[in-house]
Amino acid sequence: MAQMQLLVTVSAAAFRGRLESSEDSLDLVDMPDFAVSELGVRGLSIPSSLLSGRDSTALERIRDEADRARCPTLLLYEETPFELGSPDATVRAAACERIGRLARAASMLGCANLGIACSGADRGDSFDLAAATLREIMQKIDRQEVNLLIQSNAGITEKPDRLTELIKKIGGFRIGSLPDFRIAHDSSDFTGNLRRLAPYAGTIIATVGGGKLGGKPATPAKDKTPYDLVEGLRAVLAVGYQHAISLNHAGGKHAAKAIIEARELLEKGLEAHAEGE
Repeated sequence: MAQMQLLVTVSAAAFRGRLESSEDSLDLVDMPDFAVSELGVRGLSIPSSLLSGRDSTALERIRDEADRARCPTLLLYEETPFELGSPDATVRAAACERIGRLARAASMLGCANLGIACSGADRGDSFDLAAATLREIMQKIDRQEVNLLIQSNAGITEKPDRLTELIKKIGGFRIGSLPDFRIAHDSSDFTGNLRRLAPYAGTIIATVGGGKLGGKPATPAKDKTPYDLVEGLRAVLAVGYQHAISLNHAGGKHAAKAIIEARELLEKGLEAHAEGE
């Protein structure tokens, strides 16, 4: 079999319903073993909301279980965008403090990457304020040795070229992008969006299935990914991307099946790429 150089991982968010249900025994600490044994992936992404109420001991236990299962936690990400370009210094300071806490949590989990998004209209001096705020954040979290990855979001970072411009303006080797196949699809330039952002990416999310994140899960009959997963894979491989793709899903009873099917598609695409097809 051809060697694959890209790691396929999963986001724990796809199983939020099970993880938060008192009637289901699956816990976040079980996710590394579940990811390997049930889903066939070798890495984990965690949304910060699933860490609510967990102390440092609990985070270290998750890291230990990830080490034991050989399924490292690679990405911690915040779902709610930060107003990093706000003219209100208090708002920016609160964002800095929150991201600092997230960086410490990411370090405890053993995550190499912390993902965030930036909200706010791209007008006036908001872009420069966001860049200055992010530079300050990078200095504060430097000791955590965590890469800060920025996801596309309406406003300042909506356009790929604007996001890469922000990354360049901040500078340093621990700042990058966090593309999502679904966001790229919704941009109306699926492969172009991915090709622009992948060279700066530390991880790429591939949200699969028909349901929207945060919304009601789609029924199995309607749970179809609205883009070509392999086409997206080819687009990022074409620009030399070799890190991880984290599969995500809106959740529901079909989540595991959808993740497994997506993982199999990615593996076949990786094998074809390695063989030069």
